[in-house]
Amino acid sequence: MQPKPKPVRVLVADDHEVVRVGLRTLLAPFSSIEIVGEAATLAGASAELQRLKPDVLLLDVRMPGGSSFAVAREVQKTGLETRVLFLTSYADDETIFEAISSGADGYLLKEISGKDL
Repeated sequence: MQPKPKPVRVLVADDHEVVRVGLRTLLAPFSSIEIVGEAATLAGASAELQRLKPDVLLLDVRMPGGSSFAVAREVQKTGLETRVLFLTSYADDETIFEAISSGADGYLLKEISGKDL
């Protein structure tokens, strides 16, 4: 019998509590995903990244207190193996280009279904 694969460890960073709770609720039924932390600010996201070293950072594009793109670049600079997925309601070309330039591994719109996420 093969051992059960470890779940993907996810850090959710969004300044809206309802989004964080919604994501946690949507992803909870999937045994292959574990929400290991949440952050409501960019400073909190940076701190939790270093503390938790998640497999995936699910990051809102626009949060108060700085640049979400800078947080994505921080992941690249620090050598963390964390994958950065932006989850946002902004689909303009400039934002998508900035996300890609910052080293993001993916860009998802908030209207995505829980199953597709």
